Amino acid sequence: MTVDLTWTGSQFLDPVAHTAEIVAALGTVDLTTKDETWCTSVAAACARYFGLPAGSVRVAAGATQLIDVLLRKHYRGLVVDVAPGFHLTATICAQEGWQRVAVPVREPEELLPALEPYLDRPEAVISLSSPRNPLGYQFPPDAITTLLERAQGVVVLDEVYADFADFSALSLVPQYPNLYVVRTFSKAWGLANLRIGFAASAAFEEGASIPLIPNAVSGIAQRAASHLLAHPERVVESIEAARKSRDRMITALGEIPNLRVWPSQSNYLCMETPLAGKAAACLAEIGYPVRLLHDLSAYPTDFPVGIRLTVPRPPHLDTVLDVVAAVHDRAVTR
Repeated sequence: MTVDLTWTGSQFLDPVAHTAEIVAALGTVDLTTKDETWCTSVAAACARYFGLPAGSVRVAAGATQLIDVLLRKHYRGLVVDVAPGFHLTATICAQEGWQRVAVPVREPEELLPALEPYLDRPEAVISLSSPRNPLGYQFPPDAITTLLERAQGVVVLDEVYADFADFSALSLVPQYPNLYVVRTFSKAWGLANLRIGFAASAAFEEGASIPLIPNAVSGIAQRAASHLLAHPERVVESIEAARKSRDRMITALGEIPNLRVWPSQSNYLCMETPLAGKAAACLAEIGYPVRLLHDLSAYPTDFPVGIRLTVPRPPHLDTVLDVVAAVHDRAVTR
């Protein structure tokens, strides 16, 4: 059996049961007609579920489309891209010929000093993710708050993994109209094949629009998201299970010498070890493919070698831990 630990969707939702629930909830669907052009019902449901002000949410075809349209709306000559992160910002800037500055940030406390030269520039669009992919940690809430208070331009915050985290900047949306938080239903909510996500901002309440594509989200995706927001029990249980397994893996990996595991707030882990290549090969050999960090797009070449792997369900979790520990034990005994 192969368990793909390169895929960063939830491993804790039973795909058969989850899909069956969605299909049953859809009932009879007329594929010859469209649902809402701008997904207003889903947007309202998102606002209710996440405790956001009415009118502060826009829905689109996944976080990818939302980041795309937000960058296009706000580009005024400079995009400041906190790296490593989702490669989409770099891709769009390259396609459009925009000026982009990649700002490498490794440790959480490096964020504000690294962004200091750009905070007083109103034309700067600051793009970052939290929890970070692939490092997994969240920037501290006080750092995000300080960033929003000091930044003269807009901040596009990619939170596609925040369902697994202790904190979400959605709570800051009412206070900071320069903040756009982007979320997805692809990861924790198990709707990756339907392409639906949302952005939240106080700027939307003030009448700011983003150039969304009409009818970009299928009626099936709209109905599926609406159903899950009304009946989130299965998703909530899976998130809690993922968090418990993640924390258990962090503790176990932290006991292995010469290995650093980052304090993830997502459903995946980043571990740095000089034995990354060997560990990845051993895991792949028994059906657990993982991602080497330097195989990821634009991953900083001067960062240590390592592995990103999605947290698996037991008993796969124990097998992965045993393999990683065995690889390091053999290196010590040689």
